[in-house]
Amino acid sequence: MIDKIHLTVQGGRGGNGCESYFFRIDRKVIPNGADGGAGGNVIFRATHNAPGLDRLKVKQHLLAPAGSHGGANNKRGACGEDLIVQVPVGTSIYHRDSRLGIRDLNQDGEEVIVARGGKGGSGNIGDKKSLPGEEGEKFEIMLEYLIPADVFLVGLPNSGKSTLLHRLTKAHVEGKEYPFSTTGPVIGVYESEDYRQVNFCELPSIYKGSTEGHGLGTDFLKHLARAKVVLYMLDTPHQFAVSLTEGYRTLTEIVRGFNPAFAQLPSAVVVNMIDLAEDPGQVQSEMENLGQVYFLISAKTGEGIESLMDFVREQTGGESNA
Repeated sequence: MIDKIHLTVQGGRGGNGCESYFFRIDRKVIPNGADGGAGGNVIFRATHNAPGLDRLKVKQHLLAPAGSHGGANNKRGACGEDLIVQVPVGTSIYHRDSRLGIRDLNQDGEEVIVARGGKGGSGNIGDKKSLPGEEGEKFEIMLEYLIPADVFLVGLPNSGKSTLLHRLTKAHVEGKEYPFSTTGPVIGVYESEDYRQVNFCELPSIYKGSTEGHGLGTDFLKHLARAKVVLYMLDTPHQFAVSLTEGYRTLTEIVRGFNPAFAQLPSAVVVNMIDLAEDPGQVQSEMENLGQVYFLISAKTGEGIESLMDFVREQTGGESNA
């Protein structure tokens, strides 16, 4: 999945003004050249139906149509059509060099004019001087897509993130019996009995070696910028940590190291596979000593899921970012 791309965008050139004259029978000369039409704007519009940013790599210079030239007999040139570029909801637009933000497009149908078309040139009507049309604005921009989910699942390998996501949302990727089966963010929508929706996103697994480039790295953690709540997932067999406590610290240290601000996000610890724990009481005692909000669940059997979702609904308000 491509989530960052550089583009050149340019508004359409304005049409030239016309220099034209009407010669009357009484030999009086009447200037009647009309103005040129304005060039089209480059507009970015967010929509849930837009394909990914991948397709924009095919044509990285986006130029809006030019305005038509003015004509004789006061015939004004037509304006150039706006170039509408559809992007996924959750796309942010920046000036490439300065990194100054232009707009975060976080709502379906939200749009912004990124490059305005040039003004049409004046015609000589009314004894004005005819002028050429102006060039449209031209910018180097960067698009960055951050997943607009409410709840992000961050966990160690084999902690059951995929199984939980599938159980809650029926997302098409179900848990596999091997580490790193999730190779990219996976999104699913949970719908409660009152039809309120919560967007979930499972991120690929992280562990101690992730910060050294092992596994799938950590770059995908940037999507947490849009999170309302983070669920840190562990498993009772704790195959990738000596203990649950160490596993939790590993996850939070990696997230905090990626972006210290993410440590302030509302969060909870989710210990999965409680049905396989040799001593559930010991697991509960360890979690209580951790001093964090926690839930003991089994994504496979459904144990503890209802309490977890009560917490999620409270944190998200039951409404989606998208």
